[in-house]
Amino acid sequence: MFNGKSPAAAPGDIRQHRLRNGLGMLLGIGAGVVGYSLLHEPLNVRLEHLTIELPQARGCLPAQGLRILHLSDTHFQGIVWREQAKIERIRRLTAGLEYDLLIHTGDFWQEETGLSHMTELIKALPRPRLGGYGVYGNHDHVSYTHSDMLARNWERYQKENGKSSNGHKPALIHQVRDFYAFARFFMNMPFVLKRVRFNNKELLRRTLATHGVEILNNRAIPVCHRPGETDGVDLYLAGVDDVAEGWPDIGKALANVPEGKTILLLSHNPDILEEPAAQRADVILSGHTHGGQIVLPLLGAIHTHSEQLARHEAAGMVRRGKTQIYITRGVGEGIPLRFGARPQITLITLKAG
Repeated sequence: MFNGKSPAAAPGDIRQHRLRNGLGMLLGIGAGVVGYSLLHEPLNVRLEHLTIELPQARGCLPAQGLRILHLSDTHFQGIVWREQAKIERIRRLTAGLEYDLLIHTGDFWQEETGLSHMTELIKALPRPRLGGYGVYGNHDHVSYTHSDMLARNWERYQKENGKSSNGHKPALIHQVRDFYAFARFFMNMPFVLKRVRFNNKELLRRTLATHGVEILNNRAIPVCHRPGETDGVDLYLAGVDDVAEGWPDIGKALANVPEGKTILLLSHNPDILEEPAAQRADVILSGHTHGGQIVLPLLGAIHTHSEQLARHEAAGMVRRGKTQIYITRGVGEGIPLRFGARPQITLITLKAG
C-alpha cells in the first residue's frame, strides 16, 4: 500500500549524487577562475600611486616632487577588443592627470601589428610637462612562439643538470623527484622561447619619437628645468637596452654622467641589478615580470621571469644598497592570463627626503 513516502535511496546512489554535485561545483569554480583570469583581471588596469624619497636629491627635485607616469609591458599585437578595452580604461584613469615625465620601460608591442594601438595609447594620455622616454624590452626586439615552451625548458633543465636519456626508464620515485626538480627550475628561471622573427625596433623608435616618446638606448640625458627654483629639476635620466635580447651597456649609458648627480635609470629587465655600475643609480624603473602574472596564496608568484629576484620581489619596491628599484606589474601579457597580479600603471612621485 502506498503510504505517501518516497522509497529510501540506496547508499551507493547517495554517494554518486554527492560525487556528481561535488564535481559540478569544482567545474563551476574552475570555469569561473579561468573566465576571471582571461576576461576580467587582465582588462582591469589600476592606477596606483607611489612616493619614493631620495635624501641625496635635495635641491634637485621640485618641492612638490617629480611626478612620473610609469607604464610598461603593453604587449600590443593588434587584438582590437582586448587592447581597445585597456586603452579606454587608461584614458579614463589618467583624464586630467598632471605629471612631469612619461616613462615606458619596454615591451611596447608583442608583434609589429600592435604599433597602431601603441600610438593610440600615447595619444590618449595627457601630455607630460617635461617629455616622454622609454627603453626597449625583449619583445621589442623579437617575436616568440610559446608552442614548444615546455619541451625547450625541459631540454635546458636536463642540460644544466647533467641529465641525459640513456634509453632506460627511471624508477617511479626518480621520475617524481625529477618532475618536482623540473617544476622548481621552471618556476625560478627565465623561460626559453623559440624566436620566430626579429621586430623592426627602428620603426618603433621613429614612430614613438613622432608621438613625443624618446628611446634611451644605452645613453643618458640631463633633465634640467629651472634648476634651483622651487619647481626646478636637475637630474640625469638614463636607459639601457634589454638584458635578454639586446646589447645593454650601462657603463656607456652612464659614462658622461658627473659623479654625485641624481640618476634615474630605465631598464626593461630588473636583472640589470647584477651589473655593478647599476649601483650608481638612485632609482631604477623596470617591468618585464608582470608581477608574476599568476600569484597564488602561500606560494606567491608562480614565475618571476628573473634570475636576480626572489619570488616576493616580482613586483613593487626592491632595494639593493642605496639603489631603489621599482618593478611594475605592467599593462599587458604575453600569455593572456592574470590571476592575483592585476595590471597597473603607476604615478610615481620622487621627493627629496
